[in-house]
Amino acid sequence: MTTTTETAQQAQQAWHQERLRALQAPDGWLTLAGLIWLEDGLHTIGPAADCALQLPGAGRCPDRWGRLQIQGLTAVWHDADGSTRPLQPNATGPDDIVQKGPVSFMVLARDGALALRIKDSAADTRTGFQGTTLFPFNPALQIPAHWDGAQAHCDIDGRHYALRPQNAEADPLHFVIGDATSGSLSYGGGRFLYVPRASRAPGPILLDLNRCINPPCAFTRYALCPVPPPENRLHVAVLAGETNYGDHA
Repeated sequence: MTTTTETAQQAQQAWHQERLRALQAPDGWLTLAGLIWLEDGLHTIGPAADCALQLPGAGRCPDRWGRLQIQGLTAVWHDADGSTRPLQPNATGPDDIVQKGPVSFMVLARDGALALRIKDSAADTRTGFQGTTLFPFNPALQIPAHWDGAQAHCDIDGRHYALRPQNAEADPLHFVIGDATSGSLSYGGGRFLYVPRASRAPGPILLDLNRCINPPCAFTRYALCPVPPPENRLHVAVLAGETNYGDHA
């Protein structure tokens, strides 16, 4: 007979396989291949050596893609084929991503500035990915909590916490959590935890710390990741979820 714990472990294994599939997707986090902060002006883009903004992919995509016009927080793409279109910062729709072959870019807005996020499906971080490892599954670290509309209230190892998500309106809720393993057994910048909501109203939620995952910054230096706010720093070692990855401490 299958026990409740065995069922939970099977669910954990299935979750981990889906996590690995998403990481290794052709447009997943492992494909990040560059991050360039942008100044006002008209910038040539491509793998060619004379392009102002250099892309990877020489021999796998065109040498010169076109020109990117930046003015403040506005970006306009002038393609080498003669077409022109605005690129909405932080948007991920097909009209806001420029792709040629395995390489693509989009425009990010962060702290009043624009940056170019570059992806390459043949990036070393993807082709050389060895998978992630998990701490042993621990049902005791499936923590009941009360969501009050702004914070998740819970008790861990005898101490009360009011954990704050990145966006209280999001579903799932996205928490950035640090603990006593951060910087040693787990990534130094903390880990992410995504928590589904039963409804938009306040009520019970489950913080399954077995599903803490490494942020993109654990895999690549080209990601921009939030760090845990003070209220999300746990005093205990959370020996659950993903362990540290490679040399990105």
